[in-house]
Amino acid sequence: MAALHNWLMELGNEGRAPRTVEAYEADVADTLAFVAEQIKRPNNELDLTEVTREGLVAAIADFRTRPDPRYRVHPERAPKERSPARVARRIAALRVFFKWCYGTGKIPADPAALIRSPKRGKRLPKALDQPTAVTLMDEGESRWPARDQLIVVLALTTGLRLEEMATLKMVDLVGSPPNALNVIGKGNKERHIPIPEVTQHAIETYLPERQQRLTKLAHEARTLFISSRPRVVGQVTSVEATRAGIAYVVDRVLRRCGARRRGSRVHVLRHTFATLGLRPDQSTGQPAYTLRQLQVALGHANLATIQVYTEVSDAELVKAAQAHPLANT
Repeated sequence: MAALHNWLMELGNEGRAPRTVEAYEADVADTLAFVAEQIKRPNNELDLTEVTREGLVAAIADFRTRPDPRYRVHPERAPKERSPARVARRIAALRVFFKWCYGTGKIPADPAALIRSPKRGKRLPKALDQPTAVTLMDEGESRWPARDQLIVVLALTTGLRLEEMATLKMVDLVGSPPNALNVIGKGNKERHIPIPEVTQHAIETYLPERQQRLTKLAHEARTLFISSRPRVVGQVTSVEATRAGIAYVVDRVLRRCGARRRGSRVHVLRHTFATLGLRPDQSTGQPAYTLRQLQVALGHANLATIQVYTEVSDAELVKAAQAHPLANT
């Protein structure tokens, strides 16, 4: 569909992240295909002026209850419905698309304007406790301990997203030896992140081994992290890191340390960095980061997003309850 293609092209021109554009395309294209099928258009050739609010609501309901293809191998693990957050993302994509269509005169009215997103319950991040995090950082049983340890240490001490770690390049290392990172995050926003000594040491240990691997494989790589063996990407062979490769390493480390839980993937390390960063130190009573500092470190645009990390542990609640003025009267 020409309108969809042009909209996606404009999103790219606006600087939207490639993965965001891909997600929007998948959400809108799937919805339009459902609407076209319901009104029985030949070859699913849909005129956007035929799309109604009722048609979009039906398509969203179908998406919410449709079997999730990610659980094709293990359908018994699939939830009965897609999460409110996932449904909300699809509705957001439809709103942006049809608002653009209306604004550019392609449709006389916006059928998505009055569709409301589902309410999303607030859940605490699945963060690891400090002893478990320390165990992960010291874990070294793998085929390439230096690389795998750096992946875990970097995530736990900087809070980088999976995409940010996979695309981190050698030129993004600041200093010699490196003492900071220049990271391109969501929305192509760059941030400068100092790294602690433990991470500096892990990088210094890994870099010589990285170069030895590249020399042995007769390859070059721009990314900091590389794979153990080459893979074919289109018409070329590459050893540069991938999201799947980074995720596999973290999943393997979590399993070996007994910390693998449902929902505990790479993002749990980011949650752990943020949660422990706001936890008051036992000796000083002050956290390592203020909310504003953590917002900058994580690359969040909205300070309110950080509030979810101000998690209070059960032990802290017990201590507070015992210290209450009326607790010992």
